[in-house]
Amino acid sequence: MPRPTGDNRPRTLQGGPPPGAGGQAPPSAGPAGGAGRTGGPRIRPRPTPSFQIRTGGTPSLRQNQPAATPIAKPKEDTGIRKIAGISGDLLNKGRNVTHEQVLNQHKAQSPPAPGPGDLPPTGADDDDRKGGPGGKDRRPGAVAGRDIRGRLRNDRARKDTSKGVQIQGNRVVATDVDDRPLRVRDRLKKRPHARQPGTQPRKGNVQVTLPITIRALSEAIGLAFDKLAKKLISLGMPFGSFTINSILDPDVAQLVATEQGCELEIRKPQDAEDDLLAKHQEVDDPAQLVTRPPIVTIMGHVDHGKTSLLDKIRASNVAAGEVGGITQVIRAWQVVHDGKQITFLDTPGHEAFTKMRARGAQVTDIAVIVCAADDGVMPQTEEAINHAKAAGVSIIVAINKVDLPNANLNKTRQQLYSLGVLPDNMGGDVPFIETSAAKGTGIAELLEAILIVAELKELKANPSKHGRGTCLESHMSGDEGVQATLLVADGTLRKGDIVICGPAFGRVRAMYNDLGNPIESAPPGTPVRITGLDTCPDADDPFGVVDDISTAREIAEKRAAKRQDAALNRFVPRTLENLSDVKVSELKVILKADFRGSVEAIRKELEKLTHEEVRVRVLHTGIGGITASDVILAMTSPNDTMIVGFNSVPDDEARAMAEQNGIPLREYSIIYNLTDDIKAALEGKLKPRQEIVYLGRALVREVFRISKVGVVAGCHVTNGTIERSAKVRVIRGGVVVYPPADRTASLESLKRHKDDAREVAAGYDCGIKIANYDDVKVDDVIEAYRVDEIKRTL
Repeated sequence: MPRPTGDNRPRTLQGGPPPGAGGQAPPSAGPAGGAGRTGGPRIRPRPTPSFQIRTGGTPSLRQNQPAATPIAKPKEDTGIRKIAGISGDLLNKGRNVTHEQVLNQHKAQSPPAPGPGDLPPTGADDDDRKGGPGGKDRRPGAVAGRDIRGRLRNDRARKDTSKGVQIQGNRVVATDVDDRPLRVRDRLKKRPHARQPGTQPRKGNVQVTLPITIRALSEAIGLAFDKLAKKLISLGMPFGSFTINSILDPDVAQLVATEQGCELEIRKPQDAEDDLLAKHQEVDDPAQLVTRPPIVTIMGHVDHGKTSLLDKIRASNVAAGEVGGITQVIRAWQVVHDGKQITFLDTPGHEAFTKMRARGAQVTDIAVIVCAADDGVMPQTEEAINHAKAAGVSIIVAINKVDLPNANLNKTRQQLYSLGVLPDNMGGDVPFIETSAAKGTGIAELLEAILIVAELKELKANPSKHGRGTCLESHMSGDEGVQATLLVADGTLRKGDIVICGPAFGRVRAMYNDLGNPIESAPPGTPVRITGLDTCPDADDPFGVVDDISTAREIAEKRAAKRQDAALNRFVPRTLENLSDVKVSELKVILKADFRGSVEAIRKELEKLTHEEVRVRVLHTGIGGITASDVILAMTSPNDTMIVGFNSVPDDEARAMAEQNGIPLREYSIIYNLTDDIKAALEGKLKPRQEIVYLGRALVREVFRISKVGVVAGCHVTNGTIERSAKVRVIRGGVVVYPPADRTASLESLKRHKDDAREVAAGYDCGIKIANYDDVKVDDVIEAYRVDEIKRTL
């Protein structure tokens, strides 16, 4: 039965129900009261208001219960209890009722409590057995006590709507009491609260995390899904192509947020790579920092003596083993001078290795610019200076080959001054050292200048943390697998560490120093060669040490996926504007080399071979020899694909397969020859340029019609020469009337008098018959020309 509504605040009895509403309770509706089942409708007596007094745990007495209850004794309640009903004579007196009056009335009207062995004379058994007071038997299948339990439920429902009393000081006030069963109260408590207001629009700066779903954007900017869907459809997204969990492009999300007056702040979710970068950016404790060796890069032009200069420093013969006399990979080693270590990097000087020189400038502390005294400043020397300045490293100039008879020191110095490189004895900050690699002049002064500059820079590192640095070079070895040359910039790299380097990862199985000796650890500033990576990392990839192999694998897989997506996105989709680019002819190249740095240098050199009609496309690069899988890849487009090996040779299976399928295999050991051949191959794919060469003109003076021959024009050659094999066109009134623009015309015959002639020079008359054309008129001009095909170059 629903609970009546009303004011739940305590109120006095004077503001309660009208007089007479609270008389004595009517007789009980139980069987003893004569309210059994009858033939007529059942009449429920109007309940008398009952009241409650908060007694703080006093046992309750109930007046309105039936005389006999065949159910267990209810559980004792410690809250507000109903103890009595107030008679009408008390309520009609028109004054406040005290609790003493209510208790006195209750004692006077309460019957004596039954004993523990007494049974209430309810006659319930007779009614259940005979079917009620009428003496009829009960219905077949009826449950004993059902009528009594039903009446008890009705009584409880009526009591739930009753009032109670509460003692406040010396006054008794009426109040609403929730005496409903516990299960009903719990069910009401579980009802949903009032409906919350809908999505409210937001302004200002809001934050979202990638990936951005429609649900996340809707919650961030406070725009309902249906309205957000309409905006997305207006922006071009097809109807029905997205759901509330669809991922939006960040630019689209930013545009929608801007229209709503919000500034979207897109945050990248934190992952393992971000945690690794955060560790690398932590500030070291100054107490743990120690002085590390300076990292010196030797830079300069080709054949200016960089490697020979290092030979004197390292006392080795490295230059004699280099192909073509140039350095084509980065080499790193350490020397000791006056008890202090110096790490040297040797970068190539050829113009093709610009990226490698730039990489050397980024990881170095001091750049030694080698400039030959006989050649002066060359383009690659100027480029090396610019790289060193851009990287913010200190510069030391070594003017080499000062012992040659044609050395011009003043000219070389003036060229360096013009580039903004001023010596320290002229107000600048660049030491100038004159050296000779052949005689060993100036070597000690150069090393001393390096240590002085390093001391001024105060180079320090923390050797107590995990090692990190840069990969200088990597290649594939048949015995030990992937070998990578790493330069430890900070921390200490130890054998057994788990290393992540670009998309490659693995555990350091073996570690060697610059002399090839195995070592267990590498402090800051030390170049080492390690084994154990799963693939060859790219040169200039940073490396770091992680705690477990699973984290390294996760970071490496994400980096590899990003690089693959970037490679796929290089191809621009075709539109109406660039539809003509489809006709571009490609030369596909599969490149295999011995070192990763060589691959990058060759790729950069090939990127320069560009033309609007032809281009080079590198299908695949790899480290190691040419295998059958490379040939199989080339067989997908055998007409325009070639396999190039730089210091790499094919195995027997790959060579046999290439010869059988006509796949060209080229092997090179010098980069000049490789780029020249690729350039020639590209130029061969260019269509030759057609150039028109004008030979001469003839004026038509007479027209002769000859049977079975056609129209023959009698002409006078005004200038040049009319050749029998030439192409001709007929000009009338300054306009070409024959042949059409998409065709060419030739001579069917050329005669001088009655004889055939190969050519007729200016000043002579001749007869000309144009093939398949008889509409020649007097005063027409017949112009002879030829088309020469000229080979095009890049």
